[in-house]
Amino acid sequence: MNDRSSKLTKTVNVTMHSLALSEKDISYAKVQRNTAYIGNIIDNTLEHNQTLDRETLLFSAGLLRNGILELLKTGKAVDLLEMGTLYIKPVGGMDTANPCISDVPAMGLAFTPSELALEAVKGVKVAADITESNDPAISELYNISARTSGTALAKGQTVRLKGKRLKIAGEEAETGIFFAACDENGNSAGDLSTWTHIPVSEIIDNTTSILLFNVPETMASGNYRLIVRTAYGSGTRINKTVRTSTFPEIVSVG
Repeated sequence: MNDRSSKLTKTVNVTMHSLALSEKDISYAKVQRNTAYIGNIIDNTLEHNQTLDRETLLFSAGLLRNGILELLKTGKAVDLLEMGTLYIKPVGGMDTANPCISDVPAMGLAFTPSELALEAVKGVKVAADITESNDPAISELYNISARTSGTALAKGQTVRLKGKRLKIAGEEAETGIFFAACDENGNSAGDLSTWTHIPVSEIIDNTTSILLFNVPETMASGNYRLIVRTAYGSGTRINKTVRTSTFPEIVSVG
């Protein structure tokens, strides 16, 4: 058995996520996984008891692993050292009202923790709070026509935005790519109706990481804030809230 270890953090970190499809303001937390391998377990064991040496513990762990695998191969559920039960279960359902044995899907694995294991984690305290934003985020503006990055654009040029959660979806009048005229300090009018709008129907490539579009020929020359507005959730889901990302630099259109 490989004596594998990982560098374990001293804190339990979580990320916060809002439940976008809910009618209520609901959020949930996800623990950032911090996996201890067999080497870490042996390190911890030897800190408290040195009756057996590292090699003996590692060899014994390998024997236990092999024994567990042999039992799983025969379809047995296995109690894992009183930590919980590892058991087999069919993966997925059967698309028939009258199934026969040949319709049963292939087997997968599931795990039910024991009361002993559940009791052990009840006292775990979160030491770090990392908020995960669901808003779109623009990381790059690239002028494909000029083959250059930068904030200087010309009417009719093809432009690519790169980032996260960019895909445009939702009410066409409220979502899309917008150019909001601004002053030299980046201040722009908050009235959406005064902004130049590129709706989803005019976006060439519309994915979560890339938006490809042409700068409208009808735009007036000047300084703008480039804004992405979308209600895209995931798959075919549309959020009730329109989320916004503004490119951090002023964009000039000539």
